[in-house]
Amino acid sequence: MKNSKLIENSMKNANDPYLLIKWYWFNYFKKYWFFLILGIIFMGLEGSMLGLLSYSIKSMFDEVFVPSNQSALISVGLIIFFIFFLRSLAGLIQRLIVTWVGQKVEKSLQQNLLEKLINLDIAFYDKTSPGILIERMRVDTRLITSSAGTIFMTLVKDGIALISLILVTLYIDFKWTLIAFIGAPILIIPIFLLQKWIRKTSIENRNIEADLSMSLDEIFHGISILKLYSLQTYRLSSFKNLLEKVRKIKLKIEGGVASTPALIDFIAGIGFLGVMIFGGSQIVSGEKSIGDFMAFFTAMALIFEPLRRLSNVAGNIQIMLASADKVYNLFEEKVIFNKNKKVTYVNKNINFKGDIYFKNVTLIKGKKTILNNITFLIPSGQLVALVGKSGGGKSSILKLITGILTPSKGKILIDNVDISLIDPQVLRSNISVIMQENQLFDETIYENVKIGRLNATKSEILNACNLAHVSEFTNKFSEKLFKKVGPRGSNLSGGQRQRVNIARALLRNCPIFLLDEPTTALDYKSEDLLHKAFKQVIQNKTVVYISHRISSIKNADKIIVIKEGKILEEGKHNNLIKNKSLYYDLYNLHKIEGKSE
Repeated sequence: MKNSKLIENSMKNANDPYLLIKWYWFNYFKKYWFFLILGIIFMGLEGSMLGLLSYSIKSMFDEVFVPSNQSALISVGLIIFFIFFLRSLAGLIQRLIVTWVGQKVEKSLQQNLLEKLINLDIAFYDKTSPGILIERMRVDTRLITSSAGTIFMTLVKDGIALISLILVTLYIDFKWTLIAFIGAPILIIPIFLLQKWIRKTSIENRNIEADLSMSLDEIFHGISILKLYSLQTYRLSSFKNLLEKVRKIKLKIEGGVASTPALIDFIAGIGFLGVMIFGGSQIVSGEKSIGDFMAFFTAMALIFEPLRRLSNVAGNIQIMLASADKVYNLFEEKVIFNKNKKVTYVNKNINFKGDIYFKNVTLIKGKKTILNNITFLIPSGQLVALVGKSGGGKSSILKLITGILTPSKGKILIDNVDISLIDPQVLRSNISVIMQENQLFDETIYENVKIGRLNATKSEILNACNLAHVSEFTNKFSEKLFKKVGPRGSNLSGGQRQRVNIARALLRNCPIFLLDEPTTALDYKSEDLLHKAFKQVIQNKTVVYISHRISSIKNADKIIVIKEGKILEEGKHNNLIKNKSLYYDLYNLHKIEGKSE
């Protein structure tokens, strides 16, 4: 089921338990209604067997043991055996049904949540830790389905068992039953208050659990920094503090959940005492039989197990809702790029070889202005370089061209078409990108390159690897191009990872190339070789190149110098040198460092 097809319910208050449960029911559980009804039938059969079992005790005593009736022993024994057989069979079938439905829902929930998350804007990921998202994806979705299954089975099976047992006690003697349950109304207010407290505490627990996952994510991603700065003890101490918080809060929750059955047992003890005093005298006087008394006490003894489980349902619901609310909130996250649902994408064939034009573009993130009312042209088929000090907004310009970021004000045009009117997938399918972050997946080198264009032939992939000089180091591996790169490319050096990324972009071979420090992890010899490869591939392409190495961009058709989100100057290398402004200073700095030639 696609996210776009998820049923829209007006949820003015996401904390409303009824609306939250309704949303999950209509979107995930309702489609399995037939199997759930089938499960209810078998739960009902299993639960009702307890009532039948308790009543059969009356026959065992009154018809077999008290009169010493040997002939009735086998028949009564077979009845009890049949009750146990039906109960075990029904229990097995209903558990299999509920587990199957729960697994299907969990799979669907996780698929849809990932589909939602993977399409959210970069701004969402800038403010959300991967650890928290993993917690929501794996732990919270599983808690929802497992808790829902437990609650469903408890309500139906134990509910029917409780009703059947109460009916047995009422049939034997309604006065005894009233005495046994005389203290029940006292429990209503304490249990109600307890459930509210459990939900509040469960939400707090889920937040701390998310902090734990986030801490682990940061530790494992930053393990090199931890070791270099000897921060193992410091981070371990922080993690221990979080673990202690989790331990304490879980103890509170367990104490709250356990308090309800404890209260029930206390009230039950009072009820049993009353029945013993009142009922015992009736048996002694002959008003009631031994079978009546044993059947009643068997029913009462059996009642308190389902009653305890039912008393925990409210607490389990609160725990489930704490996770359900957090997962639902992720589904409610808005995709900024598509916030205007009335946008109709341009259907005409767009010439992505056309000019790229920034018109009065401003980009604001939070309270910080990244780009301030900039206007410039990237002519078709030319190489335009962006230079300037770090943090000036150069990388943001590339992200704006790809549509990953959207302007706060102004327009970006490609071939005179506003990119906000171009389908993001169509836009990005015409752009080859090499960013500073050389993101590789835990697959083979060959598969990581192939990501550039999934329908590429083997010869095209090999050609891209040769152009990017990937083959130069893969020939040293026994697996060649089929060596696994490891998590985030950990089996390769920084330069090797960057070459794989460059091969990926060269394979993609789109009309627009965006290069953000593509050779930053390479030595000068490798950089020179790759520049020669680029010249072959990017002829007649529109190229936007960010580099701190003046030698990489001094032959660009146009150089745009950016300072603090504004365009300070633009032109060719020689003209900018004559201006003796920021570019001139950068050039001299690199010349001193021996990097300008």
